[in-house]
Amino acid sequence: MSDLSIIHGILCCWLFLTISIRLEAQQIPLGNPSLEGPVGKGKVPAPWKVAAGTPDTQPGIFEIALAPSAGRSYIGMHSGRGFLEGIAQQLVRPLQPDSVYICSFDLAFTPAYLYPACYGNLAVFGGNAPGDTAELLWSSGNFTHENWQRYHAVFKPHAAYTYLSCWAYPTAPCNKSMYGIGLLLDNFSAIDPLVPPLVTASVTPCSCGEVNDGRIVLHVSGGVAPYRYKLDNGRWQTDSVFAGLKAGPHAADIIDAHDYTASAAALVTSPWKNCIVILPTAFSPNHDGQNDIFRPKVYDAIHDYRLSIYDRWGALLFVSNAPEAGWDGEVKGAPAGVQAYVYVCSYTDSRGEQHLLKGTVMLVR
Repeated sequence: MSDLSIIHGILCCWLFLTISIRLEAQQIPLGNPSLEGPVGKGKVPAPWKVAAGTPDTQPGIFEIALAPSAGRSYIGMHSGRGFLEGIAQQLVRPLQPDSVYICSFDLAFTPAYLYPACYGNLAVFGGNAPGDTAELLWSSGNFTHENWQRYHAVFKPHAAYTYLSCWAYPTAPCNKSMYGIGLLLDNFSAIDPLVPPLVTASVTPCSCGEVNDGRIVLHVSGGVAPYRYKLDNGRWQTDSVFAGLKAGPHAADIIDAHDYTASAAALVTSPWKNCIVILPTAFSPNHDGQNDIFRPKVYDAIHDYRLSIYDRWGALLFVSNAPEAGWDGEVKGAPAGVQAYVYVCSYTDSRGEQHLLKGTVMLVR
């Protein structure tokens, strides 16, 4: 094989990988997602554009009084046979064919929008111009709720599109007027690649069977931030950490920005049934990774802790106020001699009782 053929093959592979990377679905942010703009008939706030008809920036037009679900304004539209209204936005990057996306927004029905209406229905199209309805991507179905409700449009375009448009779209006749649809639209999310969330849990056991100090931290992959977290059917919270837990099974749930959920089971254990603090009688600080540090084994939720080490003549060699910080067998940076040392350990246990432990520990090498 010639050098030219090899170079040609490398360039082809590089080009293929480059194209593949570029075509991978990415988040597509929408400009002005809460549709903020001056109230007016037949006007839509930039960078949104009129796709068809005369959609209005609400509230206040045609006696529409519903408060916005986000910000200070939203879009109102009505449609009927032979008359459609819609808004559109040019995307900062095209929708990629055969990629699955999700976009969320709020919808409400209005029973009168200049004319009486029977229902609401929003249709989402992909195209390459404001009024281009090349492909129907998603439809809400008919609804009649007059309060804001969150909808999640999941769609898979079959071609690349540079515009997304949203239409008041009739699906059935209305016996009240020729304009059978009246709907209100607000509070868009970004257009996100759909990757369902997964949740895992890291668990810290209880100190002992009598203490509820277990801890669970939830970790989420996939989905779309921000996430909310819940444990044992409690309240949703923005913090992924749950502390002060008792030993036993726990059920964790998360929800992402598009209301996709995931669950996980977590077991908080208790390695020691009775609450106790144990100090070893010997240690060997020879850096072999085994018993190198003199410190207590704590099976309790203790506080006000202090450990002091003395030599045989009563000289203070080491002090610690944290159970995890033990003595490494050195004094002023030099190895201490092989002999017995005196320790004094004081702490308050989980029941509020004070303890004072005294004894000797043998340093061996």
